[in-house]
Amino acid sequence: MILSVLFVASSTAHARATSSPFEQARVVQCMLDHPTADDETVFKNLIVAALNDESDSVKSHIVQVSSIMMNLALTKCEVGMSMLADPQFQAAAATYGQHLGEN
Repeated sequence: MILSVLFVASSTAHARATSSPFEQARVVQCMLDHPTADDETVFKNLIVAALNDESDSVKSHIVQVSSIMMNLALTKCEVGMSMLADPQFQAAAATYGQHLGEN
């Protein structure tokens, strides 16, 4: 049942995302508008782990940050599942990370 709901939600988001051209600035702004305090904490922990050269912790936090970015994109920003591997989305995710790192 849960997989069916996820598939329908993903298909709906995909249909909306593919109906208009990908707008990187809009996606970045949307992602910046929707993180939770916990999301921001994970990103800050990634930065601290990287500064302390804690490679295992960095790997763990990168996985968490990637999951957060994908979740925001899919659930809040109308990015379709197929766009996650697109270089345009990857550039948007990099810009999002850069903005978080500056704050």
